[in-house]
Parts: sequence; structure tokens; C-alpha cells
Amino acid sequence: GNKLLSHYGEMLAFTLTAFLELMDHGIVSWEVISTPFIKQIASFVCQPMIDVSILQRSLAILEIMVLNSQGLYQRVAAEITVGQLISHLQVSNQEIQTYAVALINALFLKSPEEKRQEMANSFAQKHLRSIILNHVIRGNRPIKAEMAHQLYVLQVLTFNLLEERMMTKMDPSDQAQRDVIFELRRIAFDAELDPGTGNTSTEKRRAMYTKDYKMLGFTNHVNPALDFTKTPPG
Repeated sequence: GNKLLSHYGEMLAFTLTAFLELMDHGIVSWEVISTPFIKQIASFVCQPMIDVSILQRSLAILEIMVLNSQGLYQRVAAEITVGQLISHLQVSNQEIQTYAVALINALFLKSPEEKRQEMANSFAQKHLRSIILNHVIRGNRPIKAEMAHQLYVLQVLTFNLLEERMMTKMDPSDQAQRDVIFELRRIAFDAELDPGTGNTSTEKRRAMYTKDYKMLGFTNHVNPALDFTKTPPG
């Protein structure tokens, strides 16, 4: 039984490879791909304990589909969740990890603007950053060029979501934003203070804060919020 299963796995892997080669040569249009076929390939990606060769080729096929057209993106996105792809980053096979990140990037790139923030929120909820850090970057093997490239693309795509915020001027009278700056100074310097420092006069404290903001790199040492009225940075 196991021998037959192994033979079936090999045949399927070869079939998927042949399909990839065929489509790569542009002989057949991607638009002829049926929904049942997409569902079948997606099921290989979601299936636990699937043969590595089948998984690798399935991830590659889905990535090409997503990048090929908006219609195919929508059909693939309906079958695959970010959580299912993130699980493939927790394996020891860097090739599988690379194909999984590449598919995440493709889905992120082709998703409508309003859905990108949803995806980024999903990344945070699923702890994507710490998973990449622990299972990829701190893995016990060097990062290959393709993986480094895919991680760079993912970083650029997520940073692009912050562009609007980066180009938004800060309102210096916004108390919540001022509190964030004040908290930054407190975290950086208050741990170093002597217990008796809390009794210093207002004037001395103000002078101390001005010095702290200067050390943190602010241009306006008295009112650092004014640094954020120019964009970028916001």
C-alpha cells in the first residue's frame, strides 16, 4: 500500500512539473484553467503530510496563477488563507518556505487596496513576523538568494501600507500623539534616573527633557512634536 502511494505521489509530482513547463511556454492560456483544478491544487497546499515535491509544485502553480490575472487571483484567494500558508513557514525545508512566502507576496500584491490592510492585520494576528524570525532568519541554515529576495518583497509590500501615514503631518496639539513622544523619552531615559529625581523643580525637569530630546535626535528640543509637521516623516 505504501509503495503504491509513493508511486502515485511521484507520478503526480511529475504531472504537475509537466503542467508547469507547458504553461511556462505559453502554449496554453491560463484563462482556460477550471475552478475544480484550482480547488484541487489548493487542496494539496492545505493537506497535512503531503509529499514535499507535490507541495512545492502546487505552491508554484498557485503563485503563477495569482500573478497572471486578476480573475485567477480571486479564484485562488477564495481557496487559500494566509494561515494555511504561514504553517508552511514552520517547516525545515527552505524551498517550501520560499514558495510559501512567494505565494503570500503574490496574493498581497494582487489584492485590492482595501484588502491589503486586512491581510497585514492577519499577518499580525498569525504572528508572521516572529515565525519568519524564528523559523527562517534564525534557522540553522544560511538564507538563499531567492528567500532573501522574497523576504525583501514582503517587507516592501508591508511598508508601502504605511506610506499614507508617513505623508500625513502630525497635529502638534494632538495630546495622544504628544504622549507617544513623551513615552519614548521616558522609556529611553527614566530607567537611568535616581529615585530622588522625581523631586526636581519644573525648570530643571524641562531642561533635562530638552537635553533628552536632543540626544534622541529631535530638531525641536523644546517641542519635538514640531519635527513631525514636515513630511516625510509623518
